[in-house]
Amino acid sequence: MANRIRKCPECGSKNVVTDPKHAELYCAECGTVIAENLVDLGPEWRAYDEEQASKRIRTGPPMSYRIHDKGLSTPTPKLAMRARSLQWTSMDSSEKTLAYALVEIDRMACALKLPNYIKEATSVLYRKAAKHKLIKGRSIEELVSAMLYITCRQCGVPRTLKEVAEVSRMPLKKIRRTYLSLLKKLDIKLALADPARYIPRFCSELGLSDVIRERAIEIIKEGEETIAAKGWAPAGTAAAAIYLAMTLSGEVGYQEEKEIARVAGTTPVTLRNRYKELEKGIKLNINADALFTDSYPCQEEGKCLV
Repeated sequence: MANRIRKCPECGSKNVVTDPKHAELYCAECGTVIAENLVDLGPEWRAYDEEQASKRIRTGPPMSYRIHDKGLSTPTPKLAMRARSLQWTSMDSSEKTLAYALVEIDRMACALKLPNYIKEATSVLYRKAAKHKLIKGRSIEELVSAMLYITCRQCGVPRTLKEVAEVSRMPLKKIRRTYLSLLKKLDIKLALADPARYIPRFCSELGLSDVIRERAIEIIKEGEETIAAKGWAPAGTAAAAIYLAMTLSGEVGYQEEKEIARVAGTTPVTLRNRYKELEKGIKLNINADALFTDSYPCQEEGKCLV
């Protein structure tokens, strides 16, 4: 009832105060007691700091798939070390494997700076794969890496397979093989990754202006048909769009080309090829051959212009 009353019935003031000591609800302007004998729905104990509250509280966190027992076990903060060791040894091998995999998911997701809902969705995907008996015969690290990349693709979070492999203990080749296998066996359909999602992060790492970022996103939209027909990787396409936007603004150079390729996790050769195809697709009047020379600044008739 107290939560529903937001206005004093006498003076119309919205300055309504709850007094837990006297179990009353009164108006701070005119002093009218609006309600009395309120029921306190809070705990029966008091705590003066966080340490006291953590000792006296009798409820745990909500259920989470990121914990091997989903967080539904009885919390035992003062459990002795020997008792904890016995608790671990009493778990069967499948529970131990699940616990290790969930810890690995949390480690890699933190290294990639991913939000908690990505960790939760990846944990659900791992449990689903374990239920279908797809984890036997494969390393936990490569399974977790592939599932983390699948979840990022499903949620539209811009992370490349190379970035996942950098924080993993498994090589890129094995992660890609496991990724393709999981897509087939779990019947997962992934939409094409949008290169425009990678542009804000790349521009932020490169320290580029908002004008370059917005222009690069416009270039991606203009060349959408060309990108879909070619089937390019999203990171390389985003890097080419950024390079093209910098070219239009006159802020590009040979060093910038290598820096963009490094941030996007691609090579300068791939960047040049994507740039030329993208420039042709959106029909811009730019001489791509003149912009990419073996040395920078450009040379004319064998003589350096500088």
